[in-house]
Amino acid sequence: MGTMTSHSAFRRILLAVTVALTAVIVVDATQVMHRPDGYKDAPKRFAIETNPKTNSIQRRATAKTSFAYFTNWGIYGANFQPTDIVTSPLTHILYSFADTDPSSGAIKLTDSYADQEKHFPTDSWSETGNNLYGCIKQLYLLKLQKRNLKVLLSIGGWTYSQAGHFNFVTSASARATFVSNAVQLIEDYGFDGIDIDFEYPATPEQGQGLADLMTGLRTAFDQLASKKGDKTPYLLTAAVAAGANNYANLKVSQMNSALSFWNLMAYDYAGSWLTYADNQANLYGGVRTGVNTDSAVKYYLSAGATASKINLGIPLYGRAFESTTGIGQPYSGIGPGTIEAGIYSYKALPIAGSQVFENSTDVTSYSYDSVKKELVSYDTPNIVKKKAQYINSMGLSGAMFWELSTDKVGSESLVGVSASTLGGLDQTQNHINFPNSKWDNIRSNMGSGATTPPTGTTTSNPPTGTGGSGKCAGVAVWAAGTVFTGGQTATYNGHLWTAKWWTQGDLPGGTVGVWTDNGAC
Repeated sequence: MGTMTSHSAFRRILLAVTVALTAVIVVDATQVMHRPDGYKDAPKRFAIETNPKTNSIQRRATAKTSFAYFTNWGIYGANFQPTDIVTSPLTHILYSFADTDPSSGAIKLTDSYADQEKHFPTDSWSETGNNLYGCIKQLYLLKLQKRNLKVLLSIGGWTYSQAGHFNFVTSASARATFVSNAVQLIEDYGFDGIDIDFEYPATPEQGQGLADLMTGLRTAFDQLASKKGDKTPYLLTAAVAAGANNYANLKVSQMNSALSFWNLMAYDYAGSWLTYADNQANLYGGVRTGVNTDSAVKYYLSAGATASKINLGIPLYGRAFESTTGIGQPYSGIGPGTIEAGIYSYKALPIAGSQVFENSTDVTSYSYDSVKKELVSYDTPNIVKKKAQYINSMGLSGAMFWELSTDKVGSESLVGVSASTLGGLDQTQNHINFPNSKWDNIRSNMGSGATTPPTGTTTSNPPTGTGGSGKCAGVAVWAAGTVFTGGQTATYNGHLWTAKWWTQGDLPGGTVGVWTDNGAC
């Protein structure tokens, strides 16, 4: 009986330890979204397996969004500049990260040189005025070149969520300061909105404070748009956890009313905090970690999130495990990584000598070197395609990627694979009207002259001319040089068309999708 009692006690202790470890697992999830200690060092280089043997493990639309993070520290060691961004598969860039004051709620940029001072080759050293430079200027130039590319300032991240940086959310006055600062940053720097990455609300009070912050931001952003005559809203997004412990305090329904999009951080399910190697971004399964993306998506939907607002996060990196015999097995060490230990950039994978394994059951992939016994959990193009198909089948908004400096270019770009699978991408126009900016070149749109709002009836005089007879009688004929605003009509090729939003030069019936065909005249 004494032996049975001791065995029972041992099992209870073992269960308690398992529960504790599970909590640690969830708490550490998405820690990848931080600035590495050695971010100014050159990345480590590894030989890449150019023709890996890929083993298949078999066992059984509306316009889409394509979000990706761009980090201000990436311009250093990784040497990834805004000018290196391939914009064609993107609809939104999240510029990261800004920080907050834990007491006052004031927002501050974190690297003045990277954010607003660095001169790029096309920048002048002699122009007059108070002008913006750095990465933010370069991103604004990308907005001017690609009018459906939106740029948001992301505030927080793993690093700036620690040590109580978001404690201010429980104070109404501090939240008001944050909201005021956010509006000013949009106006000064030409952003299309704000992304909040609070990792993570630890109490119900913080969860409520975050929701109240979102509500305040939405009200302020709508007031800003109204004041400026913009019918295209300023965007508000939130990066949120896929682990139950970390989303437990979120007030999902209230946040959903305020948010434009949810960015689900569907990665970092496995890493150095575990005692065994495992998949870090599994769509299904997760029997050991207790985490999978499908369950997280269904939780948010059941709690009040709108499916068409959810972006599914996809990693552009791999988590490494050394001296292991495979998934679910013990390991020893995590390897040097590309910029920091244990994390390899996707563009460095698979490492030479590795084979690639793709599991269509839990929708995961990893590379494994049987000689070095090194396993790296990362997403391959095939797996990303399956995740994009899942996004479409669930009616989700699109995909989100962490982070751009680590993607490949060409046919193996995960951002590109996702975008091509998702289908037609969001063509909503960005904001380029900031007459109250403190920067001269933002006010003047980089010397091209100040613009009128991209929506609203004050943008231009109604087009003139006759469009024919019947319902087209007296309607303007479409012309490439004429500005049309949302709700205005035009005739083209014998059809009546209605503009969905501000447009100039976009052909009715073209790929941009700005015009609604109302049928033949």
